[in-house]
Amino acid sequence: MLILIGYSSRPEGLVMSRAILLFVVLLGGCAPGGRDIALSDINLSDMQTVRQIRDQLAPQDGIAFANYILRHHAKSASYCGKPLLDADGKEPATVGDAIDLAVRRDAMEQAALLASQAPKHPLQFAREEWDMLQRDRDIVIDTQTRLRSEFGDGASRHPEWASLEIRSAEIDRKLVAMQPTVFGAER
Repeated sequence: MLILIGYSSRPEGLVMSRAILLFVVLLGGCAPGGRDIALSDINLSDMQTVRQIRDQLAPQDGIAFANYILRHHAKSASYCGKPLLDADGKEPATVGDAIDLAVRRDAMEQAALLASQAPKHPLQFAREEWDMLQRDRDIVIDTQTRLRSEFGDGASRHPEWASLEIRSAEIDRKLVAMQPTVFGAER
């Protein structure tokens, strides 16, 4: 029988930080397996306890649990910033839940990374260029509005105005030319 107890040192001496009793019975099934250990019963900041739990798990589960502690536990220095929640919006209750959620999150992040690195369809490039031209046109319009508010009717005689008009016409020509490519495929 293996008993794990987590302690924390405080100025007043060694005090039991949490009653962490994990019974591992080699021949019996009375004690919870590594995946069944409640996270609320253990001090996840105590790396010795974490190692002992990890050692009770299958190799892949042990890696996933260590990853949970390092990246997904809110008190970790390497915390990813997004809490792991199940479908009901609850935090993992057991080591097994933490492992499953960590594996699922890591798989989603890996899929997103692969998708971002995948070759883009020409239509995607056209839509991104369309969006960039829209932003450029908005900047030109904002600049013209600022000039109008600053100089009133004389804004069109301001030296910057002519270049804004040229840029606006150029953007409009590109948008008109791109419109069948960007929106033609959706019709």
